[in-house]
Amino acid sequence: MTRATTAGQRRSLQGFTSVLLFLMPVVASLGSVVSIGGFAAARPLAAVLVVVTFLVTPRWNRVSIWIVVLIVCWLVWGLVMPHGTDAFKRLLSIALSLASVLAFVLYPWTRERLRLLGRAWLFAWFVAVIPAIYEIVSGKHLPNYLSSSPGWVRESSDDIASYFVNPNPFAYFLCAAMAVFIMASRLEKRWVRNVMLVCCALSPVIIYPTNSRLVLAVSLVMLVWMVATREVVRPRLKLLTAVSVTLVMVAVVVLISSPAIMNRIFNSFEGSGSDRLKLYLNAIWMFLSTFGFGIGPGMFEDTMRRNRVPYITHEAVNPHSGVFEILSQYGFLIAALVGAALIALTWRSMRGIGRTGEAPEYRMIRQGIAITAITVPVLSFGDSTFLDSPIAWIQVATLLGFYCAYRQIARPVPKWARDGDPEVPERFRVARRTLAADRRDDEPVAVPAG
Repeated sequence: MTRATTAGQRRSLQGFTSVLLFLMPVVASLGSVVSIGGFAAARPLAAVLVVVTFLVTPRWNRVSIWIVVLIVCWLVWGLVMPHGTDAFKRLLSIALSLASVLAFVLYPWTRERLRLLGRAWLFAWFVAVIPAIYEIVSGKHLPNYLSSSPGWVRESSDDIASYFVNPNPFAYFLCAAMAVFIMASRLEKRWVRNVMLVCCALSPVIIYPTNSRLVLAVSLVMLVWMVATREVVRPRLKLLTAVSVTLVMVAVVVLISSPAIMNRIFNSFEGSGSDRLKLYLNAIWMFLSTFGFGIGPGMFEDTMRRNRVPYITHEAVNPHSGVFEILSQYGFLIAALVGAALIALTWRSMRGIGRTGEAPEYRMIRQGIAITAITVPVLSFGDSTFLDSPIAWIQVATLLGFYCAYRQIARPVPKWARDGDPEVPERFRVARRTLAADRRDDEPVAVPAG
């Protein structure tokens, strides 16, 4: 086999891998609709993606090694305490989800491929939003709307969900897409950038009729971040901040002074709020009762249904928090590994926040990595389950994809090169000799011959 043939095969594999990456966001959003062998369609696609990525990736990096360690620990920890076929299925689903994260980490990112990832989320956004617009305009839901709920619940609920079955995953998807749009828009040509920013601005408006209050709050934070980083706004940022704070204070005063509005707010939290608190207390009890080892894969819902918990919630059986879901089922070790990874990612992306001389698009990516890493645990409280959600995993995979791409294509220029200082550090002997040779003869040379 000739070298040209090998190079051609590698290009073909890279093209195929790019197609799979482009499909991942939209296939993940279809997780509630399309399944293969009992798994959401994104899981088998992740298995294919990671195999193809292995063939095209040039080398491993530290992040990919960390993901492999997490996969091994998660599988071993889960296999130690299996609870039947469903538990193995849940564990395999997590393994495939982590495989998709590994594929995004290993992929040889370039600026063009990062743009492709942003456009993949944009395509998935339009696919998801079109049915939601139909719901808003017509007032009719899709046939799969709240399919696991009683008929009277489906008829009385007016929260939109597109094709996601439940409103919360749809809201989560839109909020996750906002961060991707803000980061990717800086890499795009003007008309694509404007489309992404318009979609980002419309997302909180579409999230509002889902009645996902926590996700709506996070989406407003994303919107503020988008507005605050625009070039037009930056010179007037202090004025806009003062005006915004004043408006918020006025709104708080109006709310507090209106008993009718406050009663409506309290009543909306009365049922679901108390159930959520009981779910979290039960998760802590599961963690403590197993001495920090966890009750096993997929056992949270089963334990809740059997009422083997100190706080009975009746119909509410899902964890409604990725934090408590991992802690109660997989114990301290897995929770510590995941938490350490998020903390390290946030720290490394925030470490150079005040760095000068960095290109605006890369500064935006670094800000987006930090904001997304911070909001992922918060957003997990806005959905009924985190580990079973393909949308949550594609968000994590995209986050790490942007981080690895940033490390590959946006390495900071050394200070001695950025400032134009002719004196090169002593350890760069070849560069010192080259600079000395390139200088004009009449210029004083400050580079020693050795």
